[in-house]
Amino acid sequence: MEKALTFLRSLAQNNNREWFNENKKSYQESLEVFVGFASRMLTGISRFDPSLGDLVPRDTIFRIYKDVRFSRDKSPYKTHFGCWMARGGRKSTDAGYYFHLEPGGSFMAAGVHSPPREQLNLIRQEIVFNPGAYLEVMNDPAITGRFERAGRDDMLKKGPLGFPKDFEYMEELKYKHYIFSRNYKDQEIPGKDFHQGVVADFEVLFPLVSYLNLAMSFTGNE
Repeated sequence: MEKALTFLRSLAQNNNREWFNENKKSYQESLEVFVGFASRMLTGISRFDPSLGDLVPRDTIFRIYKDVRFSRDKSPYKTHFGCWMARGGRKSTDAGYYFHLEPGGSFMAAGVHSPPREQLNLIRQEIVFNPGAYLEVMNDPAITGRFERAGRDDMLKKGPLGFPKDFEYMEELKYKHYIFSRNYKDQEIPGKDFHQGVVADFEVLFPLVSYLNLAMSFTGNE
């Protein structure tokens, strides 16, 4: 993975089409390294989450080309590689597993980020219907002691419409994302067995992913 990190460092300093075209071979080689890494992660994750068994790495990896139409930053390329491993691949709105490779900013995350309103409401309904099962997952010391919870910065200020205002765990309904993450240092990443550690982290978060996908598969609670 050192080759990919080296390329991304150079890209961050030369984020323009001329440089990128001159270094297209280096990009392609770095991408192949990341594809191989994604393949090893998928193999490992599929052992405990068989729903990913049909995925191939290229279905999970995001394009490096940016959509700058509505962005103030007109630099044409992302300075990271990322892959979203969930049923249906990178466009899936299911809960799943994300890995982000960026010099000085690499991390993994698992859960669901900004799901469509219908899916988000199904999660909230399940929390209200059976808060004990939800809290058992979210407060598991294996998770809270190892990962950081995301989503606190853009929680709703008030409870969502259509839900009981006196619900005991209303703060949990204010989240728009249900995600835990962990950062990695650059020096960890080139290690031969690094992917095994990432897969082990994802496995700890499998109960969260499983809970969320089950909640989003319901048509409602009676």
